[in-house]
Amino acid sequence: MNGHLLAEALKLSPGDRLRMIEALWETLSDEDIPVTPEERALLDARLADLEANPGDQSPWSEVRARLEQRPR
Repeated sequence: MNGHLLAEALKLSPGDRLRMIEALWETLSDEDIPVTPEERALLDARLADLEANPGDQSPWSEVRARLEQRPR
């Protein structure tokens, strides 16, 4: 990584840094993000579980609500 670019990016506001991260992320294709065999196996297992047990899943809104109710 170019140290000068990083130093300049760190001068940006948090919001601008987040927008930069988003813009950079959107330039990547699926092929640019390697998935290890272990990660692939985990994803395949989770997909198989979803397909075998569709009623056991929770929408993100419910999961988030449960997490927000937990003590910190």
